[in-house]
Amino acid sequence: MHRSTLALALLAVAACDPQPAATHPSTSSSVADMPMASATAAGPIVGSGAVTAINTAAHVITISHGPISAIGWPAMTMTFTPEHPALLSGISVGDRVSFQLKSEQEPAIIVAISKE
Repeated sequence: MHRSTLALALLAVAACDPQPAATHPSTSSSVADMPMASATAAGPIVGSGAVTAINTAAHVITISHGPISAIGWPAMTMTFTPEHPALLSGISVGDRVSFQLKSEQEPAIIVAISKE
């Protein structure tokens, strides 16, 4: 194995965190880091949690949500993009919300959100 290839492989292994997300209660992740369920999610992909930040200029919302079993996600805090910016109307930091994700292929996009 070439030295630079070996170094990259070792860095990749070192970057993996073998600890389950439950041991990291304040884990913040991006959708690219999340494992997906092997089967296609049946029905709507729904979640619930607390709004921790809203950036209306960037049209994003950060939610600390519980597990989303339909796609194999543990509880975590992450940023989502509403499919339509108007979805964020009436939602504030601190609100408990229920939300629906667009699809297993586009899980960072919220298509519906409402206060609980």
